[in-house]
Amino acid sequence: MEEVPLARIFQKAVVLQRSGNRQGALEQYEQFLKVAISHEVDPSLYAEVYANVGALYAMQGKGSVGQDQKSELRQKAKDAFSEAVRYRPSLGSAWVNIALLTLAEGKDLGNGEPAKVQDALKEARQCCERALGMDNDDEQSRALANKLIADVDNMMKQSK
Repeated sequence: MEEVPLARIFQKAVVLQRSGNRQGALEQYEQFLKVAISHEVDPSLYAEVYANVGALYAMQGKGSVGQDQKSELRQKAKDAFSEAVRYRPSLGSAWVNIALLTLAEGKDLGNGEPAKVQDALKEARQCCERALGMDNDDEQSRALANKLIADVDNMMKQSK
């Protein structure tokens, strides 16, 4: 069986993702990760692949799925973004996405568990601070992190 270069697998995944074929893109990214890991490629070189996987799971979780499936997809997204920042801590967009997922989890807890909501707000703020504190030159993620910090601070004031 002929081995396909990582670049080709990645390009195919990106095309599928941009065309809206989330499942096909996920399959290609998973194939990319499997090949990269088996060839002992430095994970810091492909941390964005984990971030792309996280984005796909997060998008699937926004669809018309049940609460259990939404929670499962949200956790898969969070895990993928966590892998991205594990291998490249300066990946600001992944930190911001972890913050957004954490805020969504806190929102789902609602009024029933105020202490857990506060914990989610604190965790989301910490993720945004990490996005800003790293060597992150992605202006879009920096702007979103700053906006989220302001929003979180307002929510924390309102809940006191």
